[in-house]
Amino acid sequence: MEDEELQAIRAARLQEMQKNAGQGSGASGSQEAEGSTAANDPTQALISQILELEAKERLSRVRLVKPERAKAVEGYLIRLYQSGTIRRKINEDQIVDILEKVASDERKQNSTTIVFDRRDKSGEGNQEEEEDFFD
Repeated sequence: MEDEELQAIRAARLQEMQKNAGQGSGASGSQEAEGSTAANDPTQALISQILELEAKERLSRVRLVKPERAKAVEGYLIRLYQSGTIRRKINEDQIVDILEKVASDERKQNSTTIVFDRRDKSGEGNQEEEEDFFD
């Protein structure tokens, strides 16, 4: 009786740890964790199918720091998958390349140029230049 209770407690604790860590620690545990994620969000299920484990972990670490960048990468991956461009799972090196491209696109969108207009507001400077031109 005590053995069964102990096993039930261990199983409950293991599930709790898997939920908190976001990854499974065994074949059946990881399937249960992915199944609950897939049931909650079809986008995450698709991302899980597209990415290898290392790439998925990298994207989850990026999500902790830059959630908007992770969303942009996920959107990009989904568009690639829907267009049929992705034929096999994406590894960590490929996800790093995608992250760098998204980051450079964000920098391009956020870059601003400052133009200094050094004209004389009174208009007197322009008149003198025009007078010299016609003489």
